[in-house]
Amino acid sequence: MPEPRAAAESSTPAAQSGGVPGGWKMRMEDPLNRYYRYPIARWIVRALMRTPVTPNQVTLVQPLFAALAGYLVTFDDPRHLIAGALVFELRSILDCVDGALARAKRMVSPAGHAIDGLADWLGVVFLYTGIFWHLHLHPPPEGPWSATVSTNALLLIALLQGALRSFSADYFKLKYCSIFETGTDETADVLRRKIQALGPSSSFFAHFDVFIGRMGHLAFEHEWFDPRRSRSSTSADQVKQLIREEASPLTRLIGALWAISNGDAFLSMVVLTLLVNQLWLGQVFFATGGVVWIVAVIWLNGWFLRGASRRAKLAVA
Repeated sequence: MPEPRAAAESSTPAAQSGGVPGGWKMRMEDPLNRYYRYPIARWIVRALMRTPVTPNQVTLVQPLFAALAGYLVTFDDPRHLIAGALVFELRSILDCVDGALARAKRMVSPAGHAIDGLADWLGVVFLYTGIFWHLHLHPPPEGPWSATVSTNALLLIALLQGALRSFSADYFKLKYCSIFETGTDETADVLRRKIQALGPSSSFFAHFDVFIGRMGHLAFEHEWFDPRRSRSSTSADQVKQLIREEASPLTRLIGALWAISNGDAFLSMVVLTLLVNQLWLGQVFFATGGVVWIVAVIWLNGWFLRGASRRAKLAVA
């Protein structure tokens, strides 16, 4: 799922190598990004550094690969499904290349972040359009859900839980990266700076980036963002306690859970179901166990953050 990887880059100094991020940002990446796609992206970036190719050009070509993948997925032939999975995987590699190239060429910007996010969403739409059409042309076998939930409704639930994965992972990635790498929760400050930078000549992408940020603040801080008064709900004392706990097993668990629960991890699992010809079984899992999983991960993060004050008091006592 769309995971705009530059979300925390404007505020966190994570170590980088060849444009590839480090620190907490990498810790919360999909394992396939971390151990497979980013190493390949590093090689591609080295070649592109000698060319006039821009990160936005790499970004804008990705929906074309996603559209081709969606078309291939409409067929019931396993060979077409495998081809669709491989084409979409190429899109996912390029999704790592554009961010790495932007960092290597020092071209990271809010507009580029928004373009990347919008291209990611278009890629998911194209892929799932193919999945919807595939299951319309080749209906799945009936199951216990058939009497109450239609095929399209089940697919919509699977897609929405994927969107929730991406949306929430982006928000918590910025929160944890800023806490552990700058010593403060910058979620509200980053959004405030983006809003203050808007002007009459600001692009659609800049406004789209702010809209996503406002929705994240509304969902997880439970208020409409006001640039004049809104602050992060994470207090300075909570931040200090979280920093003290950075190497703890619980904190490491939180990072590992997001690595396998974010939007990119969701798309990796979709591609895997195509490769093994289990597309429908995967969608049933996403619409059932997947929903329970991401809701539980979000709840755990809320409990973890809220409990930092209590754990600080216990440590003093």
